[in-house]
Amino acid sequence: MLVAMVSIHAKPASPDADATITKQEQEVNPDGSFSYAFETSNGIKASASSTDGAKIIGEYSYTGPDGVLYMVRYVADETGFHPEGAHIPK
Repeated sequence: MLVAMVSIHAKPASPDADATITKQEQEVNPDGSFSYAFETSNGIKASASSTDGAKIIGEYSYTGPDGVLYMVRYVADETGFHPEGAHIPK
């Protein structure tokens, strides 16, 4: 007779699982221009805008598991997504 013992461990919930949106703004226009911004209770911030819907300029920031604040600024256009940040290799 073979008896198998199985142990099931629940993964602890991420502290970010209960994060809520604390601030949110958005504007969408018929000409394709838009802007948005939001902040969450766990410190994430993001914003982006476009005057024509084809080129988007934005930024976001968050605190990583190492406690460091990461900030990314980017442009997204017909040539792709182009992020810049101190932690991103060039």
